[in-house]
Amino acid sequence: MSVQALLSTVRSFRSTEIAKSLSEWHHAAMGYREKGLRYDDLIPEENELVQAALSRLTPQQHHDRIFRHRRAINLGGQQITLDKADWTKPSEDIRYLTPLINQVENEIATKQNFDNMTTIPAALLKRNNSTSA
Repeated sequence: MSVQALLSTVRSFRSTEIAKSLSEWHHAAMGYREKGLRYDDLIPEENELVQAALSRLTPQQHHDRIFRHRRAINLGGQQITLDKADWTKPSEDIRYLTPLINQVENEIATKQNFDNMTTIPAALLKRNNSTSA
């Protein structure tokens, strides 16, 4: 089996109902929703990429993240969980930080690519109207 065929098989499996059910079971088993956290709240903040992404959060998103962390720490200290009605629902467990981290990674990669350029590609020279006399 070639690598491409294997990747295609894995990608097609990820969209099946079995994979979605297994994923949902895993998220429930992790227990973070019982403390009112979201999946992206579990990302460690000690990374420069994450710090840059956190700086791009809206003030409300930042406040909500801090509130969820403090509440979870308090509940963990008391060794209790929230009432079932207050658990994070799967529909509320959205990725709010991961897209920002990906955006920062892409910007850094783009900057590094431009910094490593030794000549300007011909396609960019054609688009640049400032060099024509």
